[in-house]
Amino acid sequence: MIGMLRSEIYKLFKKKSFYICGLISMILIGLTVWTYEWQVNDQLGAQYAQLGIPFDGIDLKRMGYTAWNALEIFAQGSNIGLLCAIFSSIFVCSEFSSGAIKNLAIRGKNRFIMYFSKLIVCMLVPIIYVLFSALSAYLVGAYIWSAGEWKNQYVDSILIPIGLNTLVQVILQSVLVMIGYLLRSSGWAMALNFGIAAGVVPALMMAGVNYISRNWFGITNVVLSKYWIGFYEGKAWPLEDSIKSCIIWVFLAYLIIPSIIGSIVFWKREIK
Repeated sequence: MIGMLRSEIYKLFKKKSFYICGLISMILIGLTVWTYEWQVNDQLGAQYAQLGIPFDGIDLKRMGYTAWNALEIFAQGSNIGLLCAIFSSIFVCSEFSSGAIKNLAIRGKNRFIMYFSKLIVCMLVPIIYVLFSALSAYLVGAYIWSAGEWKNQYVDSILIPIGLNTLVQVILQSVLVMIGYLLRSSGWAMALNFGIAAGVVPALMMAGVNYISRNWFGITNVVLSKYWIGFYEGKAWPLEDSIKSCIIWVFLAYLIIPSIIGSIVFWKREIK
């Protein structure tokens, strides 16, 4: 297992797509922070215009904004999930097209070890992206506002939300890697994984279930959103009691069930 992990980590840092996706993530969050003041002024200006009240704009630096507020912006959500979906699809499926997976199988490598080594390394990717993207947000915030001082209130507004968002992306890799091993095509896997990470596929599935339950069984109070792991990304802390009651089970389900399905299918299917 250790040897396979070392091999996968080596391949991870040799992939150009790993660096490209990470750089895009850093640039996007940097631009989000850089243009945040303009976005706030634009929204407030439109609201004041509707009321017929003159608006000269606000200066966030004078209002006390610092680099820590940039991290609060980052904690509200980012594009890391989409970029991880793209990279995971490439990282998993490219080895089927190149024949690397087949070579490992011919050499007698344990397929479960092969699968979970790939999964563990893919789970490292969102952690790395979050760390460097958070650094990008902080540096841009420090440049346009100021470095600022740490306050205890940032634990609830920065550390816990970023930690929860990171955990969501780490666990979601179980689904993305499973899709990659099932489809074995970078194009199809990327399209489906992108739709899953963006929430489009889960939204369509929930709409279908709601339609069937309402029109076929007369059930109108089905609430499925809290069973989608992406629902917990960007959530303000502390969480509502109704969310706390099922968050652990949702996270465990998304971690365990896709891992079991993906590893068993990979173990039984012939590699061409």
